[in-house]
Amino acid sequence: MRYLSWIITLPLTALAISFAVSNLTPVQLALWPLVGTVEAPAFALVLVTLVVGFFAGGLTVWLGHHSHRRAARQHQARADRLQKELDAARATKPVDVV
Repeated sequence: MRYLSWIITLPLTALAISFAVSNLTPVQLALWPLVGTVEAPAFALVLVTLVVGFFAGGLTVWLGHHSHRRAARQHQARADRLQKELDAARATKPVDVV
């Protein structure tokens, strides 16, 4: 699995570096409801957009799986409680070996 990660990460890193070196021209970004503009290299705007999208997607998935995590915690707590009850029952009652 580690090798697969490197096989994917290295070409993407090389592509991002190539993109950054090729797009050094400053561009102006104006957002409609806001007043003013931001001037930055084209690659910075694109990479910032990708990073913000990555974190927004991660947050969306994390919030979407909240109910599954809660159910897993409840099931684990029940399993732990039942295991304790089973251990206590085994400790109080001797087991007959046939």
